Amino acid sequence: MQFREPEDQLYVDPQNYVSGLDFPDPAEFKVYDTTLRDGEQTPGVALTPAQKYEIARMISRMGSHIIDMGFPASAPSERESLKLVVEGKRRGEIREDLEILVMCRSNSGDIDHTLNTLAELGAGPDEITFLIFSSASNLHIKYKLGDSFLKRAGRSKSELLDTPIEWFREQNEQMVKDAIGYAKSKGVTKVEFGSEDASRTPIDQLIKLVHAAVEGGADRYIFPDTTGSLTPEATAFYCDKLKIAFPDMPLVSHFHNDYDLGTINTLMAMRHGMPMFSATINGIGERAGNVRLHSVVTALLLQYGIEIPGFRYELLNEASELVAKLTGIPLQVHEPIVGKNVFVHESGIHAHGVLQHPKTYEPIPADRVGGDRHFVYGKHSGRNVVRHALNEAKGSLEARGLTVDDDLVVKVLERVKEIRVQRAEDRIGEKIIADLEQSLRLIGMTEEDVVAIAFELAPTPAE
Repeated sequence: MQFREPEDQLYVDPQNYVSGLDFPDPAEFKVYDTTLRDGEQTPGVALTPAQKYEIARMISRMGSHIIDMGFPASAPSERESLKLVVEGKRRGEIREDLEILVMCRSNSGDIDHTLNTLAELGAGPDEITFLIFSSASNLHIKYKLGDSFLKRAGRSKSELLDTPIEWFREQNEQMVKDAIGYAKSKGVTKVEFGSEDASRTPIDQLIKLVHAAVEGGADRYIFPDTTGSLTPEATAFYCDKLKIAFPDMPLVSHFHNDYDLGTINTLMAMRHGMPMFSATINGIGERAGNVRLHSVVTALLLQYGIEIPGFRYELLNEASELVAKLTGIPLQVHEPIVGKNVFVHESGIHAHGVLQHPKTYEPIPADRVGGDRHFVYGKHSGRNVVRHALNEAKGSLEARGLTVDDDLVVKVLERVKEIRVQRAEDRIGEKIIADLEQSLRLIGMTEEDVVAIAFELAPTPAE
């Protein structure tokens, strides 16, 4: 059905309320995809190099700007994944302008290992961005990294509790500066600095640490909310202060989603000086996951009217299905944008409205994000949607001697409701969840599995 009136006379567009907001130029927005690193850290998930390459090709097709390939120093499989992506870029299967990023701890060992890996691939240190990271909060630098700082200084671990936090901060700043300087001395041309738990670090302390990184040669800073603890107000505070302290330095947000505030915090960061944002496909990651790529880009597009140049929104559903399939981590069916039920209708009132025009109940155009609108039938269905289904099959039904009329509609609707109620009484839902939970247990391994492996390694008793 076509509207006779202009749409702005029929409903209020949410963009009416945000037109005056001070967002950066859309050309400054960059999608920084960390599905293959932070996403794979989802408990139980393990991707093969071939699977990572399949996802990398999707990331490239979608138009993301940066791909985080993780830690080449950590395992042969990580080095193989990096090799596939580098070679794919040379063959043209990965976009030439897709920035490849790898991670290193703030030590020369990690950096050398990564440089050696690149050399084996025939890639120069100027082809890859190095993310060199440490921690920022007092909690992390004393009680997570403290032992290593003491060892590095030739001191005993027994001194940990009595050593002032200030000493650990100074050690951390020097270590970061030295590590970045070392990478630059080895020919690395682009270094991003990251500091875990930055969102729980006093701002003056954080700025001092980033200054140390800049003195070492850092070109970009990624601001992590490692525990998902930021509120929108705290996000604005940190971003404003960092932007003032580093006005000419590219700044990136990297937020987790423990309080389900990842999307709004990312949007807030964009308004306050961080147009580059880290996210994962499907929001996978540790604990409650990372910022969901689909939520951020779609909210920007449809709620704020900001289209990221070159980004292919219509691939969001395809990317979501691919990552779910390869990781074995399903999405909730009502997941915004890409959930299976987002464009599915059963309720009679809703189905009738959507049959008249999708905008009655669908704020997001299905085709814009690669979605598929359809109906399911059950307890809440109405006559209109059943009539629609029967009319779609009218030729086949008439060939069997059936007439699509009110009488047939009523009889079919009654039978649909009976069957759906019977399935509820048969507790189908409980069986589905039990099967799902059993399947998910096959992805990860439990403590019992670890102990069982140890028993398998026990020597066979002599006879």
